[in-house]
Amino acid sequence: MPVALRLIAFIAVVLIHAVADSATDAATAADAIAVLARFAVPFLFVAFGYFLSSRAPARTALRLLVRLAPPFFVWALVYILYFKGSLAELRSPAMLVRLLVTGLDGQHLWFLPALGIAGVLFALVKSRLGWGAVLALTLLFYALALAFGPYRGLFDLSRPPFNTRNGTFFGLLFVAGGAWIREDDIRPRTAPALALFALATILQLGEVAALHAQGTIPFPRFTDDTLMTIPYGIAAFLVALALPPTLRLPPLLAQLARLSHGLYVVHLLFLDLAVRLIGRETLAACLVDALLAVIASALCVLALDRLPFTQRLIR
Repeated sequence: MPVALRLIAFIAVVLIHAVADSATDAATAADAIAVLARFAVPFLFVAFGYFLSSRAPARTALRLLVRLAPPFFVWALVYILYFKGSLAELRSPAMLVRLLVTGLDGQHLWFLPALGIAGVLFALVKSRLGWGAVLALTLLFYALALAFGPYRGLFDLSRPPFNTRNGTFFGLLFVAGGAWIREDDIRPRTAPALALFALATILQLGEVAALHAQGTIPFPRFTDDTLMTIPYGIAAFLVALALPPTLRLPPLLAQLARLSHGLYVVHLLFLDLAVRLIGRETLAACLVDALLAVIASALCVLALDRLPFTQRLIR
C-alpha cells in the first residue's frame, strides 16, 4: 500500500485542528474543511487493523500497545509542561485517569492508547469468540458513540462523563474493518475505490449538514463521528490500497510518510506556536498556521529521527 495517504491524513488532521474555534470570517468554509478532513483518523485506525498480524493478532496488538506507551506518556508530559508549566495536576488520581483517556493538554494524544486498546480488544474477541462477536461489539460501541455524540440531542440524552469519540467506542469498528479487509484479501481497483470515496464524501457532508440544520450540532466542524464516517474512513483506506504500487513519493516525502506517527504527536505544539505568531481569526491565518505547523513538525521529526534515543518517540 502506498504510504502517500498517511502523509495526506496527517495534513488533514492539522487542518482540523487549525480551523477549530477560529476562522470567524469564513465559518462555512472552515466547517467544510473540517468535515472533509474527517476521513483521517478513521483511516489511521483502519490501517492499524489491516497491518495486525493474522497469525498472532493479540500478541501483535499487545506489543504495539507497549510500544505506544512511552511516546504517549513522554509527549503528554511535554504538552502539560508547555501549556501549564507544571505537572502538579497529575497528583490527582482522577487527572491521571483523564490523562489516559484524553491526553489532557495534548488533546490529540488520546489516539495512541485508543489505538492500542482497540487493537488488543479486537484481537482477543476475534481469537476467542470469532467474527460474529466482533461485529456485535463494534456495532454496539459505535452506536453508543453516535447516541452520546452527534445524535445526543435527538435522543435527549445527558452528556456522558467521557467523550465517546476518544477511545474504543470510536476506534474498534475501524480496526476490525481493516483486519477484515486484510483477511478477505480485498484488492479494489482505482476507479471504483475513488467513486466510493466520492460517494462517501457526499454522504458525510449531507449527514453533517442535516444534523446542523436540525440544530442537533451547533458547529459542523466539531462533529467527530457520524454514521457516514464509517464508509468515509474505510473508503479512504480502499483508495490507498487501490493506488498503483508503482506510485512513489520523492525520498524526503516518503521518509516523512513513514514518520507520520511522529508528525502527529508533535504537530499541536507547533500549531499553537503558529497561532501565537499569526493568529487564527481569519481562514487565511488558519491555513498559514497549518502550513507552518506541517513544516515545523517535519523538521522536528527529521531531527529526532537522527538520534537513537529519540527515534522511539516518533516511530
